[in-house]
Amino acid sequence: MNLKNILQKSINTLLSLLFPIECIGCNKEDVYLCNGCFNKIKVKTKTKPFEHPLTYLDGVFSAAGYKDKPLQSAIHLLKFRFIKTLAKPLAQLLIKFYQKSLVTSGLSLVPIIIPVPLNKKRYLDRGFNQSELIAQPFAKHFNLELAADVVTRRKNTPHQVGLTKKKRQQNIKNAFMVNKPNLIMDKEIILIDDVVTTGSTLEEVAKVLKNSGAKKVWGLTIAKD
Repeated sequence: MNLKNILQKSINTLLSLLFPIECIGCNKEDVYLCNGCFNKIKVKTKTKPFEHPLTYLDGVFSAAGYKDKPLQSAIHLLKFRFIKTLAKPLAQLLIKFYQKSLVTSGLSLVPIIIPVPLNKKRYLDRGFNQSELIAQPFAKHFNLELAADVVTRRKNTPHQVGLTKKKRQQNIKNAFMVNKPNLIMDKEIILIDDVVTTGSTLEEVAKVLKNSGAKKVWGLTIAKD
């Protein structure tokens, strides 16, 4: 854990003392997202084709819309305030969505779960990969294999926020590599990430997986921006 991460955690501790933990939806104390506000997040009940063309992915699905304010706040606090406890309710949204919408949509019932990896610098800054924290309880709930070390980022790419689709594709090009192709040969895979916009990152991961022998690859995210 680097100095920046230690300082951020110290700041978070100080903030929690000065400003007690409150629900991001209703300000209920001692919880970041209470059950009432969690249940108000609109989980999709139907799937529809992804709005951007896909080359390597067999589909992209999102549990909810990013405009849902409590959901947006929860993702932001997890990623930028390092509130790791929010990974569990976010995973529950994926579980609920998968059970309601995807089990009968053609997805394999026994895929390998792979979280989209962070670049090394961002991982060191944050101290964890939020996609992996979300993927862990999801995989455990459905008794699916979690393979977090199969794909890694081999270059530190800037944030995708605010970039056009073309620039996103250029930014993320050749950023990933498969470390253990034998584990994904002829397998069906679900990639898990927090938010999808154009699908450029998921497509790039799917490309290296397909080129390494994966049979099918789907993207599954908490939210669609």
